[in-house]
Amino acid sequence: MASRVSSFWGLLALAGAGLFASSGCTTEAFCFNDCGAGGGTSSATATSTGAGGEGGCLLGCGGGGSSSSGACTPTEPPDEVCDGVDNDCDGNTDNVDFNDPKHCGTCTNDCTAVALNCELTGIECIPSPNPGITAGSCKCNDCAVDYYDIDMDGVTCEYPCIDTGAADDSVCNNKDDDCDSFIDEDVDLCSSNNCGACGIVCSAVHGTGKCVKGGAGACGPNNTSCSFDCDCSGPGNCWWDANGVPNDGCEYPCDVTNNGTEICDGIDNDCDGLIDGVDDLSADPTVGVVCFGDPDGECASAAHAGSTQCVGGQIVCGGPNVLHENQTLETCNSKDDDCDGVKDDFPVDAGGSCGGSPIFPCSPGANQCINGQLVCIGAIGPQTETCNSVDDDCDGVIDKANGQPPSDSVGACNAYPAAPAGATSPCKAGSKLCLGGSVICFGAVGPTGPSDTCAVDANCDGVLNNQPDFVNDVANCGSCGNDCYTGSVHSTFACINGTCQFQGCQLGFYDLDNNGTCEYACTFVQAQETCNGIDDNCNGQIDEGVVAPSAVQVCGVSPSATQPECTSQVTVACQGQQGWTCTFPAGVCSGGCANAAEICDTLDNDCDGAINENVPNYNQPCASDDANPVPGDGACRTTGTFICLGNNATVCSAIKANCANLAGGCTENCDGIDNDCDGSTDEVYTAKGSNTSFFVKPSVVKLSAASTGPYMYAYEASRPSATSSTPGAGNGYQSSAPVGSTLDKTLSCSAPGKVPWFNVTPTEVEQTCQAVGGHICTTGQTAGGLQLGELQRGCGQLLNCNWGYAPSSGLPAPCATSATPPSKFCNLGNTFDFDPAAPGDQDGLLATGSASLANCYADFTTQFGNTVSNGKVFDITGNLREIALSNKLPGGSPCAVAQTCMSGVCTNGSCTASPNLYFLIGGSFVTGDEQGATCSYEFYAITSTYEFYDAGFRCCFSTDPTL
Repeated sequence: MASRVSSFWGLLALAGAGLFASSGCTTEAFCFNDCGAGGGTSSATATSTGAGGEGGCLLGCGGGGSSSSGACTPTEPPDEVCDGVDNDCDGNTDNVDFNDPKHCGTCTNDCTAVALNCELTGIECIPSPNPGITAGSCKCNDCAVDYYDIDMDGVTCEYPCIDTGAADDSVCNNKDDDCDSFIDEDVDLCSSNNCGACGIVCSAVHGTGKCVKGGAGACGPNNTSCSFDCDCSGPGNCWWDANGVPNDGCEYPCDVTNNGTEICDGIDNDCDGLIDGVDDLSADPTVGVVCFGDPDGECASAAHAGSTQCVGGQIVCGGPNVLHENQTLETCNSKDDDCDGVKDDFPVDAGGSCGGSPIFPCSPGANQCINGQLVCIGAIGPQTETCNSVDDDCDGVIDKANGQPPSDSVGACNAYPAAPAGATSPCKAGSKLCLGGSVICFGAVGPTGPSDTCAVDANCDGVLNNQPDFVNDVANCGSCGNDCYTGSVHSTFACINGTCQFQGCQLGFYDLDNNGTCEYACTFVQAQETCNGIDDNCNGQIDEGVVAPSAVQVCGVSPSATQPECTSQVTVACQGQQGWTCTFPAGVCSGGCANAAEICDTLDNDCDGAINENVPNYNQPCASDDANPVPGDGACRTTGTFICLGNNATVCSAIKANCANLAGGCTENCDGIDNDCDGSTDEVYTAKGSNTSFFVKPSVVKLSAASTGPYMYAYEASRPSATSSTPGAGNGYQSSAPVGSTLDKTLSCSAPGKVPWFNVTPTEVEQTCQAVGGHICTTGQTAGGLQLGELQRGCGQLLNCNWGYAPSSGLPAPCATSATPPSKFCNLGNTFDFDPAAPGDQDGLLATGSASLANCYADFTTQFGNTVSNGKVFDITGNLREIALSNKLPGGSPCAVAQTCMSGVCTNGSCTASPNLYFLIGGSFVTGDEQGATCSYEFYAITSTYEFYDAGFRCCFSTDPTL
């Protein structure tokens, strides 16, 4: 290809040389005869001095002054003039008065032409020392009206000026009033009317303006400035320039107070526009004094000292550490935290529960503040459990210790001596038992009487007595056979001093009416009543003082249920033998929690700890387009959760967003996303979708002044799914594809910062470009009558560029210079190192318009209405070679010469049928020879199925795709 390029430019050079050679001229205009003294054609350096005058004579060559016969004929009038002719036929040629200003010294020295703008009567010729040969000197003695000889050369009046009659130039009017070539030079630039320059007037509202000079030399714009004195005629009429802006003058009315010393009083004492704390209060003795927020307690401690400050015209104590009364809560620490003058009064950390157990008879105490310390008072802790109907160890069980009887009710009891030999004893030992809060001896058999009966140690004393004890024997109390139990029901009696005395009721019976009959049968269960319709503590009352259990214990509520309708809002009541009954809020546990039907609402209807389990998707994530996943809501898709819709259904809370409220607005981007949410994705200008205001507007550059463009992608084509590091996915087949390939219908984009589309076939290029309303870009040259191809135009060949370079200022000329290192204009294999950190030259593909490159673009920013923002064709040289369609005519097209046809054959005015012809141009990141990347390089012809890793494309348009 290098030899082909060299031949092309060689032919161009020869053609140029031929053009330049044929454009030279060796004769003067119209010089056909009588040209110079010799006549005929003169050389390129000859001049015409013949009688025919300037340029020679074209037709006849006769003339006045002499004839072909040599006789002299006087001119009319016969006055001698300087014309090389003997006008008066006196034998002397040009014998004029050389003191005449019109021929001063020589014929050609005309003082009337030299003394410009001079009165004719004032033009004087100073005679020549050698008249006729040496020119004299011209002098102007009187300038024409409104002209002046400023440079005083005495020859020309070069300065035009209208004399106004002014004695000087002291009026500012941008005119030279005294015609001395200076404008307004006598104006007093030190005055307030023209301070430093004409028209700068020093004035001020409510003040008197003045011009102040601030440097050496005459007054001028560099050493003068306007100032002013503000008016002050007395109290109520004094003005100040508080804002320091001269343009609005003395805008601030103010009277000085307190001798101009600023103090904290809400008044601008020094009239500088600043009041109190905004101004300097260093002279106010009341400001900056050490102070405290309150004289009591911690407020008056050094750690909380502040300083006096001016706030709202008042002196207040301020600072980051200042405390005020009641700003800090009182705690138990022997300090007056709230600064009310009393230490530890009502400390917030006192009164809390402490120690002990909440189970009776234990009870927690309360923290009390004593001498600055919290002390737990009144707590009752657990004790050793004894049999006394009291829960001494406070474990919630009466007369049980760790589930066992208390220690005082364990062991044998009522053990009697063995009967004497030969006798029997009715007695036997028992076991201790805690019953009803008392230790009883269970199972023991005691003496049947105080005295033995025959052969019976009835009193179980181990000694056999044959006589009853009438004093103590209950069966023989006071007398033989006097049984104290006669007539009793379930009582216990004793014989004391021979008298029967009531000792209490038998186990399971109680004497409620205190008549000793023990008429009330009752089984003691425990001292604390339970809800069962039974007198558990045998006091004649049923279910009194019972403590209601939790809803979890008796109502069927799950321990995991935490909703109020299943906990705090449930009422548990004792109903005697029915036990505990539960009352729930409406809609909760109707017919029992286990049978309750769960519905979709805000309640845990069956109190199982789960809400709305009848609709499994409740509170699950969802999206606004779940019901319409294709095409969906696009960028306007929002997410939410399923909420209730009636008792047994749900609906998604998410609704489609308005694209106008999105961060990117409704602008449709080439990214595979429905950005304007109209149901169409990446819609193009030929099919704008339902929202025609928004469609994909590719970045394009206009390449000619014609209304039909062409318009070309500013960037190498990329897929919508491409990123800065990946090329995306999908083929470009839209209407037809090779066997085994799908119709992915992937559109092409023109966007910066994307890995461009490579490994693409010309067929894909044609179809995807047509899909976006364009066509595959063409390639071609002007030779053979063809129009310049679109890719050659985009590369800059239209601008006489060899490459698509646009070097910045200070580098070689744009587009026609090689990008040799270290210039690195474009991503070509021999000029750009993809990875400078690695040894050697690394080649690799870059994203479109990469910032790693210096000026790799063809610059159309000043052409065809393009601007700086849309006038650059990036990467037209390098990165990827670009697939283009030949602009030669296809088969069947009318033709004049063979070169215009793809097949190269033009028969009978028509091109022979041939397939489309495709080429690769522009070079790539692996192109080794830069000459193979020129705008005109068109060597590689390819088929419609060609695809390669270093070949990409652009789309071109006949109309603007952004409108």
